[in-house]
Amino acid sequence: MRQRHWNKPKLRNSLLSRYVLIIAIAFLFIPVAVPAGLILSFTVNYYFFPEHQIEQPVRYNSGDLEEMWHKEAKQLGGYKSPEEIDAKLREIKDKYPQASLFWVDSAERTRLQLPKQSDLPARWSTENTIQFMKTVSNTNTFGVVAFIGDKTARGEGFMVLKISREYLKQGREFENRFYGLFLLALLSIFLLLSYLFFRNIRKRLLNLESGMMRTNKDGLPIRVDEGRADEIGSLEKAFNHMVGKLEEGKRREQEEEKLRKNLINNLSHDLRTPLTVLSGHIYALDKQPLPEEAHESVQLMKTKISDLDHLIDHLLSYNLLTSGRYAMSAKAQDILRIVRVSAAAWYPIWEKAELTIDIDLPDEPLIWEVDEQAFRRILDNLFQNLYRYASSGKYVGIATVQRYERTALLIADHGPGFNADTPSKGAGLGLAIVDLLMKQMKLVLEIDTSDTGTRIYIYPANLS
Repeated sequence: MRQRHWNKPKLRNSLLSRYVLIIAIAFLFIPVAVPAGLILSFTVNYYFFPEHQIEQPVRYNSGDLEEMWHKEAKQLGGYKSPEEIDAKLREIKDKYPQASLFWVDSAERTRLQLPKQSDLPARWSTENTIQFMKTVSNTNTFGVVAFIGDKTARGEGFMVLKISREYLKQGREFENRFYGLFLLALLSIFLLLSYLFFRNIRKRLLNLESGMMRTNKDGLPIRVDEGRADEIGSLEKAFNHMVGKLEEGKRREQEEEKLRKNLINNLSHDLRTPLTVLSGHIYALDKQPLPEEAHESVQLMKTKISDLDHLIDHLLSYNLLTSGRYAMSAKAQDILRIVRVSAAAWYPIWEKAELTIDIDLPDEPLIWEVDEQAFRRILDNLFQNLYRYASSGKYVGIATVQRYERTALLIADHGPGFNADTPSKGAGLGLAIVDLLMKQMKLVLEIDTSDTGTRIYIYPANLS
């Protein structure tokens, strides 16, 4: 039979490619998310919170201030007059009104202060100069000290610029106020994509599992909905293909079963008529004065016709049982009474075969839920098998015993056992019918057989 091979999913539809894409996004998350968060944060603050930028705009850059201050100090070198230095400082003060400026001349005297600063000494000693240099910049203030002429050795003095650090940071808090929020949003998007990816895989696997567990009226799995053409989609397609093959096989099986039952039913009825005619002629022939050998042949024909009649009866019964058309009505009954009646009918046959009959049944009733006709049919089939195949043991025993905490009916013989080859061994239809009847009445049949005999136990499936 040619096997069907499913095509592998395309790379763009593969679960592997999508998972690699998510991993790539994860690796690119930090270098992309940081500038993206800054841009989004700046854009939102710029367009949605302009009032903050008007009130506290970004004015100065510390590096630019330091570069400007050293440049101006260098240009004031060459022994400029104090008036020229004062004019330059006033010009710088007008440009940077938030800054505090002053300068110290070559004689170490404090000159122009913009604005007036009470903590400055009138004359500078080496000690307080060094101390001032160490504290000119702190947490709240940014300070720059530059030597006039930009050379210490020339001794032209020095000039100082101080400004509050809040003017260097003005507006940054507002620009970055949403930075963490945007980073969190980008991280949430990444986590959401990962969750949706694996949730979709889990959902489709659970749907496939559900399709495998659920069955239709014929006991076959139910088809599943096929998703996108990835690895799971290929699995879903293969599962549906398997279900289709099972449905096709079930349909063929049902058609063959129906054909077989019709064939058995038609053959059974068609064979009844010639068997009836043959039985009539053999009966008439048996009444005639015949030689001993001819009389034995007639008796053999009568036995074989009887066997064939029983076989046809078994076929009809088996056909009815397997198609569910065998009428049965189980109710509480004393099965020991049914056993005694059935055994009484077989008693003359067993005696004629010279069997030792050992029937040991208690007087108390044994109540089981059974259909009387069906149970008698079970006993008749078992007694018939015993007579036909185990009569060489010259023994039949019927009793009740305890088995698995239940009272069981025991039918025993001393024959060669079920596994022995005998010329009259049949196809086993009788035992198949017994098994079907037992299941419908919820009874258990156990057979313990060997070459020294067979023991058959019958008891209810549930404790009573």
